[in-house]
Amino acid sequence: MTGRNERPGISATDLMAELRNDPEYQRKVQAAEAERQARARLLREAEHPIVADVRGAGVQVDSVWDLVNTSEPYLAALPVLMEHLERGGYPARVMESLGRALAVKPSVAFWTRLKERWLNARDAGEEEGTAVALAACATKEQLDDLIEFLSVEERGQSRIYFIRPILNVGEDRGREVVDSLRSDPVFGKEATVLLKRRK
Repeated sequence: MTGRNERPGISATDLMAELRNDPEYQRKVQAAEAERQARARLLREAEHPIVADVRGAGVQVDSVWDLVNTSEPYLAALPVLMEHLERGGYPARVMESLGRALAVKPSVAFWTRLKERWLNARDAGEEEGTAVALAACATKEQLDDLIEFLSVEERGQSRIYFIRPILNVGEDRGREVVDSLRSDPVFGKEATVLLKRRK
């Protein structure tokens, strides 16, 4: 017996109509949606203390991700976000949102604290988020740290985020470092792409 997708000649419109009338398929869709909504509800509940504290600092948000997705400055929220990041205990997705919300230039004031959290990340979300924050706020004053981060093998793929800022803030030295990464199994692809864009 051939599967639904294997029959010759069925159009996408006909297939969609058939799926809309397929009770088993609709049950699966509804179950997946219920699971997605349950996960979203749990994350909203988990980040509630953060959202309350950010609002208390005068920044109106419904989620930490609202900060990640805005171009409006939110300086008053940064110390609150940093405190919650250090406190931890949130799901990985919330930890990632905290780091990503700190991925703005003024967060360089928290460089040492962000560095500590990245080096000692408690989950993949914190590792990813703090890497993004460090990469976004770095200045030429942090170049040595950025280069050193590349050798912290236990931080895996998150180190790739540091290649761009090394190139951006490192001038000739940064370019030499990135150029030396072209054949590296972890960094080579990103280094090559970024250097090509610079030409």
